[in-house]
Amino acid sequence: MERFSTAAVTARVNGIFDAGSFEPLPPSHPATTLMTGGGRVEGKPVWVAAADPSRARGALGMGEGQALCALFRRARSEPRPLLLLIDSAGANVDEGVAALGAFRWLFQEALLTRLAGLPMLALLGKSCFGGASMLASLCGQRLYSTETLLGVSGPGVIQALGGRSELDAGDRSQVRALLGGPVRASLGPTESLAPDDLAAFRAHAVRWLQQSGVVDAARDLKAQHVELGRRLREGEAASAPPCGELELSSRRLRRLLHPDAPFEWRGHACMALPPAGSNEPAFIGVLGGGAVGAEACWQVADALLDLHRSRPTSPVVLLLDASGHACTRRDETLLLSAYLAHLSLAAGWLAQQGHDVSAWLPGAAAGAVYVAFAAPARRVLALRSSRIRILPEVAVRQILGAGIEERVDTDALLNARVIDGLLDVRFEAYAEESVA
Repeated sequence: MERFSTAAVTARVNGIFDAGSFEPLPPSHPATTLMTGGGRVEGKPVWVAAADPSRARGALGMGEGQALCALFRRARSEPRPLLLLIDSAGANVDEGVAALGAFRWLFQEALLTRLAGLPMLALLGKSCFGGASMLASLCGQRLYSTETLLGVSGPGVIQALGGRSELDAGDRSQVRALLGGPVRASLGPTESLAPDDLAAFRAHAVRWLQQSGVVDAARDLKAQHVELGRRLREGEAASAPPCGELELSSRRLRRLLHPDAPFEWRGHACMALPPAGSNEPAFIGVLGGGAVGAEACWQVADALLDLHRSRPTSPVVLLLDASGHACTRRDETLLLSAYLAHLSLAAGWLAQQGHDVSAWLPGAAAGAVYVAFAAPARRVLALRSSRIRILPEVAVRQILGAGIEERVDTDALLNARVIDGLLDVRFEAYAEESVA
C-alpha cells in the first residue's frame, strides 16, 4: 500500500472499516505517529491501531507506547478483536533508552492482551522492522502484502555484521528473497499474503473475523511451540554453542549462584533448577554475552514450559547477558521475530499461571532481546555496570551514523523504567568475570 500522510492513515482505516463506523480514540501523546480507535467491519466490532510511516518512518517511541498501552487495556476491558495496521521501522532510536522503556511496557500490555484470549491480526504495510516485527509476531495471524519487508534486523544491519556474503543490502532481489512478504507468507499456517491493495486487505480481515473467536492461550502457545520447533528442525543445520561460550556462561552462572548449585544446559540456554517442591527460584536464560538467535529463544521457551510441568509454582528468574539479537541470514530466514515473541509469550504465560517471574540483567542487553526478557517480568534488576542500550551498537551506528554513542547511566535506566532496581552488590563479581 502506498506511503501515506496522516490524512491518508484515516482514509486507510476507513477503507478497512464499515462506512462511518470508525471512532478514533483521543491521542494520549501529541507526538504519536499512531491512530487508534474502534469501529465495525462487516458489522463486527473491532479495535484498531494504525501507524503513519510518513512521520519518522512510523517509529515507535514514548508517545506510541502510551497510545498502544491505552488501546490494549481498553481492548481487555471491552473485548473485541484487534487489528494492528503496522508500517514501521521499529523503535524510535532518537529517544534512546526512553523508547526502550516505553516498548517494554507496551509489549507487556500486548502480551496480557494475547494471553487474555483476544484475537489479534497484523495487517502489514511496506516496512515492519525491529520491535514492530515483534509486535506483529505476537499476533495470532499476519497478512503481508506483496511489497512487505519484515525482519527484526534491517538489510543494512545484516550486511554491516556479516558482510555482503551474508546479504547485499543494495540488491533488492536478495533482500526480498530473505525478508519479503511472499517468502514470509510461505512459512506456516498463521502467515498469509494479499495483493498490495486496500480492498484485498479488507476482504482478508472480513474472512478472519468470521473465523475468529476467543483464543485458548495455553493450547495456542503449545501449538506455536511445536510449529516453531518444526521450523528449526527443517531449516538449515542448527549451530551448536561454541565450547568457549558454554565455559564462559558456566563461570558467569556460578558468579550469580552458589558455587555448588547444580545447573544444566539446553543448547544455548543455561538453567539452575531448585529441588521439586522447593520455594527457591529457577534460573533460566542466556549468559554467553553474544547474540541471541532463534535456537536460543526456542530453547529458553522450552525450558520454561518444562519448568511449569515439573514445578508448577516455582518462582522464575530470567537471566540475560547478550549483546543483542542475532543478525544473520539463517535467523531471519527462520523469522527470528517469531521466536523472540514466543519466548516472551511463554514467560508471560508462566506469570499468568502463578509463577513469580523476574529478570536479571547482569551484563549486556539491547533491543528486541531485552524486550523479550523484560516485558513478561514483574521486576527487572541490573548491576550498575550493566550495559543496556536501545539497540546493539552496530544497529545504532547504521541508523544514526558512525561515532554516535548514547551515554546511559543507572539513573537514566531507572527513570525510563527500563529497569526497576539494582542487583545486590555481591553480584558485582559477575561484572569482573565479564571483563576478564
